[in-house]
Amino acid sequence: MIDEQYLEYVDAHLVPDGIEFMVESHVPKKFRAAYHHHASVEVNYLYGCELEYSFSGTKVCLPRNRMTVFWGAMPHGVTNVRGDGMIVNIYISLSQLLKWGLPKSLSETIISGAAVSAKELNPTDFTIFTKWAKEYSGTSVAWRRLLLGEIEMRLRRLALEGYHVILPAADSARIDAGGRTSMHYIDRMLRFIADNYTSPITVADVASHVGLSPSYAMLLFRRTVGVPIKRHITRIRLSHAQMLLANTDLKILSIAMDSGFNSLSSFYEAFYSLADKTPAAFRVEARQ
Repeated sequence: MIDEQYLEYVDAHLVPDGIEFMVESHVPKKFRAAYHHHASVEVNYLYGCELEYSFSGTKVCLPRNRMTVFWGAMPHGVTNVRGDGMIVNIYISLSQLLKWGLPKSLSETIISGAAVSAKELNPTDFTIFTKWAKEYSGTSVAWRRLLLGEIEMRLRRLALEGYHVILPAADSARIDAGGRTSMHYIDRMLRFIADNYTSPITVADVASHVGLSPSYAMLLFRRTVGVPIKRHITRIRLSHAQMLLANTDLKILSIAMDSGFNSLSSFYEAFYSLADKTPAAFRVEARQ
């Protein structure tokens, strides 16, 4: 049995709908469970403190006063907070991010599973992020659309000014965003996978959930996200497995089964293909 301390959970309330973004602010603290995941792109801004995040067992420090961006589909959690301050969190649906047509270098980096941080220290970020957090609550749809436009422009500036990759991607992606209808299907497929990847789901299950044929779902997903559905499911499962390897003493067979793999051999093959090391070697390195 897995220790509840290390169970990850889906934060469904962090998956925006409607005009497809959310903004909130709070005093950061360690998570109530070690990890969570959600299907949204997360944009964070810290002031007065720094956070240590663990992404599937890999520790990353989120710097203060610099915007950071990552895709929340990968299991992640706050493991340490240094200083007394606040964090502004913005959650954007992946379909919204793709609709914006941001520079591909940034979009593909995020979708590949990397976390990035602004290279330039922008003195206006404190003002705009805290303003967004204040103005988001209780405002009209028209006003929120204005905020969404401002957030888009800030991400475009990030792409132009440059950014540091503070967590390298384990994979690569080459996106090709389509129309609004295509983005609707992609968003629903990604959410279904994020909610069910530890179960023995198939490409047919993903396609059926959104009412598409498997062949068209595969074509649409690969054209838009840049990787096949099956490879994306495997990537998310391996992130879950890495989290368990780094933080529990579970046997590798138990981890493979809990992560959605149907055999130990398929787990080893997939793990080595992605990480270029065995699960046991990853566990040793993660605990050093």
